[in-house]
Amino acid sequence: MRRSVAMVAAALALSTGAQGYYHFVRYLSRTAPWNPVYERFDVEALQSKTVPFLIAEQSPVLPAGDNYAGLVSQIRLAAKAWNDVSSSDIRLGFGGFFTPGALHATPVIEVVFDELPPGVLAKGGPTIKADPTDGGNGLFIPILKSTMILPAAPERASWSEESFLTMVHEMGHCLGLQHTLTSSVMSTSITRGTTKALPIGSDDVAGLTVLYPIRGAAVSTGTITGRVTLGGAGVNLASVVALPLDGGAISALTQPDGSFRIEGVPPGTYYVYAHPLPPTVAGESFDAGITPPRDLDGRFLNASTAFETLFYTRDGSRGAVAVGPGSSETVNFAVTRRAAPSVFGVQTYSFPSQLAVRPAHLTATGARSFILASGFGLNASAAVGIIGGSATIPAGGVKPYSQDARFLQMDLQFSVTPGEGARHLTFVQNNDLYVLPSAFRLTRRPPPSINSASATIDAGGTRVVVIAGTNFAPDTQILFNGVAAQVRSVDEGTGSMVVTPPPGVPGEIARVVALNRDSRDGQSSLFVQAASAYEFESADASGFVVSPSSLPAGAETVVEVTGVNGAFSQAYTSIAFGSSAIQVRRILVTGPNRMLVNVAVAPNAAPGFSIVSVLNGLRIMNLPGGFQITAASPRLSMLRGPVTDASTGRQEIAAGAVAQVRLVGPLAEAQNLQVTVADRPATAVTSSFGLITFRLPASLTPGPAIIRVAAGSDAALPAVLVVDLPAPVVNFATISGTRVDALRPARPGELVSVSVTGLGDPGSDVAAARVQVIVGIALHNAVQVTPSNGSHLVQFVLDPGMGAGTQPLSVSIDGRISPQVPFPVRAN
Repeated sequence: MRRSVAMVAAALALSTGAQGYYHFVRYLSRTAPWNPVYERFDVEALQSKTVPFLIAEQSPVLPAGDNYAGLVSQIRLAAKAWNDVSSSDIRLGFGGFFTPGALHATPVIEVVFDELPPGVLAKGGPTIKADPTDGGNGLFIPILKSTMILPAAPERASWSEESFLTMVHEMGHCLGLQHTLTSSVMSTSITRGTTKALPIGSDDVAGLTVLYPIRGAAVSTGTITGRVTLGGAGVNLASVVALPLDGGAISALTQPDGSFRIEGVPPGTYYVYAHPLPPTVAGESFDAGITPPRDLDGRFLNASTAFETLFYTRDGSRGAVAVGPGSSETVNFAVTRRAAPSVFGVQTYSFPSQLAVRPAHLTATGARSFILASGFGLNASAAVGIIGGSATIPAGGVKPYSQDARFLQMDLQFSVTPGEGARHLTFVQNNDLYVLPSAFRLTRRPPPSINSASATIDAGGTRVVVIAGTNFAPDTQILFNGVAAQVRSVDEGTGSMVVTPPPGVPGEIARVVALNRDSRDGQSSLFVQAASAYEFESADASGFVVSPSSLPAGAETVVEVTGVNGAFSQAYTSIAFGSSAIQVRRILVTGPNRMLVNVAVAPNAAPGFSIVSVLNGLRIMNLPGGFQITAASPRLSMLRGPVTDASTGRQEIAAGAVAQVRLVGPLAEAQNLQVTVADRPATAVTSSFGLITFRLPASLTPGPAIIRVAAGSDAALPAVLVVDLPAPVVNFATISGTRVDALRPARPGELVSVSVTGLGDPGSDVAAARVQVIVGIALHNAVQVTPSNGSHLVQFVLDPGMGAGTQPLSVSIDGRISPQVPFPVRAN
């Protein structure tokens, strides 16, 4: 349960440069004004705004019960955690396996395995950078390569909470984030407040979005600015934190003049405080393990002297700062010098079972209503307070832990209706204040647990796994190592789930973990037990081939993958080519042993061979030297980018619809182009400055189809498109059996039934969650969808705020949108 001070210090030094909502910063000046220049990947220079990460082909020596496929799945899951940040414009894509020392044609992240100092779990960060450049939004330093080093002989299994969060943490360093002091995943493992179920915190989201913002990202969030001064002079590298009453904190560090700017603050009310960076501990070169910025001469601009932590106050008490969308609030601090912090690096524990859980999670109805804390300098003389409500510490509720006096025990009392979510702790000791954001989390239910994972065959002949356990929720996710199973049903009453497991290596053991993904829960079955074991059934040997097996640099085309006992599926199967120069644009599985893959080879790719890998759930099939990049050809013609519907821009195109695609190369200048789709001629072919437009044959069946473009004997490299079902058609709308028309217009708030053809086969069930109704610009979710007379009736409640007049109405299912029909609306 307890780490030694040496181990704590080592964990704080996980990376050579660190901190969340503080980036790797350089100043191109020696004095003010200070304009930070960040190290980041050049999104516009990346194919599809995706930086590939490649994993070294040699396997580390894993602890008992772990395996290489499981480790790879956890690394990919860690990358997905960052891909799920919707306000970020960069993505991470698995590029396959590589031989260390290989040259890269594009910016890349390498994941390698090496010896690390004792107690150091991993390292990560930018390793090769270019000179500062102007990307249109200001100067930045392009990252050409980041490296993530995992131990060659790890002590912890890859499926554990700590190992997984370490991978997420190091991947954040590789993207350009340093450590934070707000208990997010970019905090060190000492004060980290995230979990495997909810790995990314608010500070992580804000920090990544500052580096890689999507268009309009700043519109929905606010900004807090100000200055921290000591005796009138600016304080450098002070941490300023915006602390909500419920939820994750967001922070920034001050510049050499003491100014700060916290961007990406979600709307809400915040307490704001300033505190110094904690001092260095063993293994660290700088305070808090944070690499300071450098000036024009390359000199480090180190953190200023320590000072007393200070909350922003108004009229003598903590002043709440209200932040709205697009707003900017100003908060200033005049701090007082202090020799050194009395307390720092505090971590908390709870005991939902016999295992110690860090960070602490508590259920108000649980048997153990206390948490433990340990930290540098912390002792029983500390006065402890809670920020966030629903829980209090009674008189005498702070005391040394009876089983180990080096820990502080805090007894908690809960309100009659306890809330949920993160709560923060304050520690006052020797007249010094320390704040621990997200110190513990209140939850509605205990952590999930798994009693058994048993394979069976369902009524349809599909192999499923019945997960028996407790405290499952509708959003509970089941992981087999790092791959999520497809949930078929959840029965909270009996404590069971039925899932479809991912494919796995016959005879190998997968570790099964339950995660509660609710944003106010975030617990996992690892809180109360070791991961459950599931052994994959035996199967015949599998393999695959690719065709073509070579492409020239700069090519973009479709590659066909043919498997033997492949069991390919759209949900679980992917392919990687072991090179940063080869990007997989799209994968379309057409059968259990066939898939079509649109790939693009970088124009500057060096000739050579690479490892092709098909990943099918937890099954990894490698083909060493299976693909070759050849020299670029000036006579090469190809279809560049996706084939899209000319009207909607979607990549799914109905038979008979008009499509368009960009043609590049010598054929772009040719006349009388012939286009075929699935070997059937397309019609109405036109070409203008390389953009070709054509109508798909009406006889095409839904599914993937190869598109070929030729002029005489010259042909472009083929591509693949998806033939979609026809768009649905709205027949009429009724209210209580009466048709909606000019004589009986709809009223806002009424329940409307819309007859629609083409939502699915006549008589089939269609899930209401798939269907939406658009009236004017208002989007309505379907309440119910039922078969009716060869069509389907879609029921929805008309927006109470809908304006009067004839509005356009259309129905959408899975992105397919019907033609609009007039829909009269009258005022209430």
